[in-house]
Amino acid sequence: MDQFLQALASGLLLGGFYAVMVLGFSIIWGVMGVINLAHGEFRMIGAYAAWALFRAFGLDPFASLVIILPVMFVVGYALQTILLNRVVERPHLMALLVTFGVSISLANLYKVIYSADPRSVPVSYNGSFELFGVTMPIVKTIIFFLALLIMGLLHTFLHHTRLGKSIRAAAQNKDAARIVGIEIHKVYAITAGICIALTAGAGAMLSPTQAIFPFMGPPFTLKAFTITALGGLGRIPGALLGGLLLGVTELMVATYVPGIGTNLGVAVSFVLLVVILIVRPQGLLGGLRPMEVE
Repeated sequence: MDQFLQALASGLLLGGFYAVMVLGFSIIWGVMGVINLAHGEFRMIGAYAAWALFRAFGLDPFASLVIILPVMFVVGYALQTILLNRVVERPHLMALLVTFGVSISLANLYKVIYSADPRSVPVSYNGSFELFGVTMPIVKTIIFFLALLIMGLLHTFLHHTRLGKSIRAAAQNKDAARIVGIEIHKVYAITAGICIALTAGAGAMLSPTQAIFPFMGPPFTLKAFTITALGGLGRIPGALLGGLLLGVTELMVATYVPGIGTNLGVAVSFVLLVVILIVRPQGLLGGLRPMEVE
């Protein structure tokens, strides 16, 4: 029983991170119809940024979010304005190829700059505490509650601000949104800025718990596909549900399948994604249908 509770707690903590990690991928896909294959690479950039700030200034990776989030918002805004807005209304394959090219370029650029050697961000509080007999890692617990806070703030922004309502309107019907005076390409650029900032922020938060290297992105892009299929396009509660389900599944398999260990995450994602698309091509919760941002 203790082993089960430990696996469940660890899976929930991992799932909280997955939920905030997938938000950028899910919302960009839902609002613009763009499947961002560079999603994992932006998470990698956030992790490297946290490492660089820690090395240069001794800045804690969570404190570094106050720098990383606004900088990556500008990066996302510029990327959408300069590049993606030119292809967003063309056939989907065009945007797919563009984001794939961006992902390859970023991974190799960081390999040239930093080499392939893994980096890490050591923090003094990278320990654990006991809660009802279950070991809770301090850093992952912080990530979990910070993820819940971020998702709550984003949900409030989308539902209770004029800009948030404009993003939801563009997601539901861009032609109708244009008729009422919404500048679609500007809304797309702001959406991309927010989503890429959130993705990089997730990378910064995870930097104390995982090795950082240039080709760490693709497994997270795959997991983003799986969670989106589980929870739905742009649905924040669905992202949380999908992230928790994937996290718990990974930890349960790693705990109870002999000889597997904790390196089965990508395989679990593959299996879940294939099963979902075979059983329910529209997604487990209807998530791959045209979206309504929630």
